[in-house]
Amino acid sequence: MVAVPSALTVPSPRRAPVRVLAVLLTVLLGVVGAFCGVAPAHAAEPAVGVDITDISPATVDAKGSITIRGTVRNTSSVAMSWVQASFWRSRDPIADTDSLDSLAASSPTVPVGERWFHEPGDKSLANITDPDGTKVFKPGESASFTVTGTASSMGLTTTDAAYLIGVHIQATPAGHERMTVGRARAFTVVSGPSTQARVAPVITLSSDPSVRIDGSFSDDHLAPELTGRLDRLITEAATRSSTVLVDPGLVDEVTAMAAGYTVNGAKGAGTQAAKDWLAKLTPLLKSGRAYRLPYGNADVVGAARAGHSTVITRSAKALDVMNPARTLPLAVTDEAGALDRPSLARIASMLKPSLVLTAAIPAGPAHVQNGAAILPLSPSLLAGGPDGKVSAGQLRGRLLAQSLLMTRQKLPAATLVEDVAELDATAPLSGSTSWLSLTDLSESINSAENTASPLPARSKAATALAGDWWADQVSAAADAVDWGNVLGDSPTADLQTARVLSRSLSLSLSSDRRRAWLRAAMEPATDLLSGSGVQLHSAGSFVMSSASNDFPLTVTNNLTETVKVKVTFTSSSPQRIGIPDTQVVEINPQESRTVKFSPRASSNSVVEMTARLASPSGRELGPEATFVIRATRMDDIGWILIVVSGAVVLGATLLRVRQVRRRNGGRAPYGTVDASEIGSGPAGRDAVRAEPEGPAADDEGPGDEERPEEAGTRSPGD
Repeated sequence: MVAVPSALTVPSPRRAPVRVLAVLLTVLLGVVGAFCGVAPAHAAEPAVGVDITDISPATVDAKGSITIRGTVRNTSSVAMSWVQASFWRSRDPIADTDSLDSLAASSPTVPVGERWFHEPGDKSLANITDPDGTKVFKPGESASFTVTGTASSMGLTTTDAAYLIGVHIQATPAGHERMTVGRARAFTVVSGPSTQARVAPVITLSSDPSVRIDGSFSDDHLAPELTGRLDRLITEAATRSSTVLVDPGLVDEVTAMAAGYTVNGAKGAGTQAAKDWLAKLTPLLKSGRAYRLPYGNADVVGAARAGHSTVITRSAKALDVMNPARTLPLAVTDEAGALDRPSLARIASMLKPSLVLTAAIPAGPAHVQNGAAILPLSPSLLAGGPDGKVSAGQLRGRLLAQSLLMTRQKLPAATLVEDVAELDATAPLSGSTSWLSLTDLSESINSAENTASPLPARSKAATALAGDWWADQVSAAADAVDWGNVLGDSPTADLQTARVLSRSLSLSLSSDRRRAWLRAAMEPATDLLSGSGVQLHSAGSFVMSSASNDFPLTVTNNLTETVKVKVTFTSSSPQRIGIPDTQVVEINPQESRTVKFSPRASSNSVVEMTARLASPSGRELGPEATFVIRATRMDDIGWILIVVSGAVVLGATLLRVRQVRRRNGGRAPYGTVDASEIGSGPAGRDAVRAEPEGPAADDEGPGDEERPEEAGTRSPGD
């Protein structure tokens, strides 16, 4: 037999003055203690943690019984005796969605409510420890409980209504009176013959990104998802005839898996699962109920609010023509409620979405703005609670209660569904209690009208993008450009860059995870740019034997891609010896290539040089190599040049003399005689003087003997 407390513990208004006096006394003692040098002690109230694990059934009629299961854990530092769980409820029906929202955010002690002790067989109570105190509930110890209550017996008699129910844990902590040490609450619906509700679960096929900038996989988390969460989502999307949102980035990743893939060099485990999932996706894409998300499920609303249009255009560039989701109409989601009119205008002009689902507008009819159907989202449908708790029973209870109230108020109830827990919370009701209808968005979209925009002119709501995300994007984009420059495949590099940067802004990533993922996704590029995959080898010194020489360096490509690089040089004394950049060379994977460089020296010197690999555009890659160039024969070279120059001049002079002699038939020109023909006396000098002056006679050639005398000459004897 379960022991029943003798009286209900219900707060009384009469205790208020006593509490006020107690507070004043505490303050007074604190002041006195401060003057006396003794600090007052404030021991925390002993407490336990309570979690509801299941509520069944999710909804009942007035005659039905509700069973709550859960766990309790002693989170205090004291042992407790006679620990007992009891069914708790508030008998006041919840009037509307505003009241439900208030209760969801309320303190655990609001509303007052009552514990229920009178269920037949004492099923509304569960003793975790015995009432006699022979056993205690020690700090850190856990236990489970089950309590049951019949709706009508507990006073939940109004049908077609939502209620707040839960569990209270009472105990006697060591050194304390008996008290309530823990609470947990949930929503439920007591249905009637006329109960009706509608909800539109929008199934979202997306996941954390896993493909890096070079197309390799950073992890294999998609493999179990394709047989678990993503398989459940795509199966339910077909079964329920729900509206479906598909991330093209996910489609690309699954397609790559289906073709065979590796993760860190090991064969991936999800190839067959990827093929099976794509087979289920194909008919869904043709159903007329599917929309595509921005590539990678990128937060284009946050980017638009921040004024970074590059992000928006990049998400469009990332979508390849081969992606099967490319032809679907575009849908933009905004669960954060951050969208405003300028942001919508920017997104609409650049992406032209057909559908916008946003929590920035109150629940109400759809409207058309900037060419898109704007529908309200109600993320709170899957918020669970109260107290921020999201167990399966609390998620389901919140969705049923809020859907009922929204339908009663003629408000559309639409929410995004992204995991199995949310699928279960939005599942159809079975049996005689099937008062919940699941719909797609087609009716709301078709009824959308051109009305005044309910979007705020300027939103102050926080976006999902926070921190230095834009600085991270700029840095990664710069690295990606240089990475593509080294690989020499600009179109492919541009596509991969757009994809990885769009994925890094996925709505599924928190700020910290976003930065960590982008860093991991860019590792192939940053590793390449750091030079870890391409190495430069050089001798320690080179000796110049002339003003210019060609010397070799070796570049080794340890990567799996062909690279294009050049070598740049820095001279410690450029006015003496300098080296221009080498030509860009292409090096195949796992190969080495010799690169020639040509220093230029102007004097004898010993100069230290630093060589670095660089991209074709000039970005330095990796560690440097240092060597010394010795130019030690520049003076010898100068003398050699002088001697050679003199020899050239002398040779040219001798050649001219020889040519002149040949024209004169071996005779000396007029005015010159051989030294042997000149006497030492006057006759000799006269002979020289007697030689006629004037131009030298013409050279005689063949037939010149018959030439007539020139006019104006006389022969002897005339």
